[in-house]
Amino acid sequence: MRKEKVFKDFTSFYILILLGVLSFSSFSVGGFAKEVIARDMSDKSYTGPSNSVRYNSIEDIDRKINELEEMKRGYESKAIKQVNQAQRLQFIEGQLQEAKRYWRAAEDNRKIVTRIQKEIDELKIERMNLQSKKR
Repeated sequence: MRKEKVFKDFTSFYILILLGVLSFSSFSVGGFAKEVIARDMSDKSYTGPSNSVRYNSIEDIDRKINELEEMKRGYESKAIKQVNQAQRLQFIEGQLQEAKRYWRAAEDNRKIVTRIQKEIDELKIERMNLQSKKR
């Protein structure tokens, strides 16, 4: 009889500990996910063109243009994903603020795309100047 009571107490204690661990881990994962989303949503890794860099060959300029176009496509796709997520969230009760954050992040990424495109345009002008000098 005593073994049954000890076993029952141990089982209750084990279940209580298990529930505590599960609830703690769900809060931790939720906080981690929000931190990752916030970091992804406001990616400020592109700082803009560096005016001090001058290219000596057309091949260097073409390489840099290709690199910037790939970067631009990445930011464009990130903005599209963020707008899609915002559109989904806006109709879920209590998620409007989260949707607004996604829209702001998408707008930030579109601004980065605009800056990258300006740099690409400048590089294309520089390439044309180099081509005209070589002729």
